[in-house]
Amino acid sequence: MSDLLSIYSTIKNNINKRLEEYTQLWETGGDIDIFKELCFCTCTPQNDAHKAWNAILSLQENKLIETGDHPAIAETLRNKGVRFHKNKARYIITNREIFYPETKNKIYELIKDKPLADARDELQKKVFGWGLKEATHFLRNIGKGNNICILDRHIMRQLALYKVIKEIPASISGAVYHEIERKMLSFAEKENIPVDALDLVFWYKEKNELFK
Repeated sequence: MSDLLSIYSTIKNNINKRLEEYTQLWETGGDIDIFKELCFCTCTPQNDAHKAWNAILSLQENKLIETGDHPAIAETLRNKGVRFHKNKARYIITNREIFYPETKNKIYELIKDKPLADARDELQKKVFGWGLKEATHFLRNIGKGNNICILDRHIMRQLALYKVIKEIPASISGAVYHEIERKMLSFAEKENIPVDALDLVFWYKEKNELFK
């Protein structure tokens, strides 16, 4: 048994619980729950995930996520340690104008009847501040992330460690993203670990926890 499969076997129940939580979010969550995830994925690039999530929770607690202006949102993000807080605040407000309220229905209309990769591409185009990674992250967090990969630096560091890729690319174009994704999917199949679970196994190896 490989070390990854061993880790997966040890934390499999917790991983399955987390993946079920993602599915339940879409099935039972309201517009604000989905929009929170959209805002979270907007804040995560070049930021600590915990700080980004704490900032989103603070925005919700203070009713800023629905109605806050740019200075108030930017200040909250800054206070919670989110880098590039002014740009992130601008993205949140722009996306709010497009996607909130009726977030769930608007997301559904974007992704319905599309192959998952096409749905991701559509989200990347429509959501300000997103690339392929953020669109993938969002889809995973609403329970629709099967067979696509969140290629952040934590994941790519592990892929390099296991020689799935030669090195972490300095920059990642769409073509490079898709190439690495194909390699990760093949590696997951070889390891006999679902790729959405492998993402969490890698995260656990890096951080010794399961998070968003």
